[in-house]
Amino acid sequence: MRIVVCDTGPLLHLSEANAIHLLRLAGEILVPSVVAQEFGRNAPDRILPDWVQVTNLESDYYQKTLEWVKHVDADEAAAIALALQAKADWLLSDDAGARQFAQALGLEVHGSVGLLLWGAASDQFASPDDALSLLNALAGSSLWVSERVLQKAREAIESFF
Repeated sequence: MRIVVCDTGPLLHLSEANAIHLLRLAGEILVPSVVAQEFGRNAPDRILPDWVQVTNLESDYYQKTLEWVKHVDADEAAAIALALQAKADWLLSDDAGARQFAQALGLEVHGSVGLLLWGAASDQFASPDDALSLLNALAGSSLWVSERVLQKAREAIESFF
């Protein structure tokens, strides 16, 4: 099973779009405790699903987060460290700087839109309308996505069906 570590952004944005279930389809979802806490602060009316595993960082990886907060937010640093610790297949982050930082460390990184495109490409949606509806819901969430990226995503979804 694919191991996926997530920072706060995708949890929040997918939750706002009523599509957090898509995460579960991607694999075993791990988050560091700081991400669970941040999600609770940013989405007090939402509950982290019980299939999301809150995982503690080992000492060496926690120490790395202290260095990395110069470059990325604390929840992003912790998620990157957990992805390395767990030897995750994917890290999910909607922050461009965190994605670049994690990629420089050798991680495969995707965001909420990338997860949606994975879902469309791997037959997780019954129709292109279902995938496009979710894309529109993500665009209406607190996730900032450029019109160019939205158009490219629409074209990709159409090509999968």
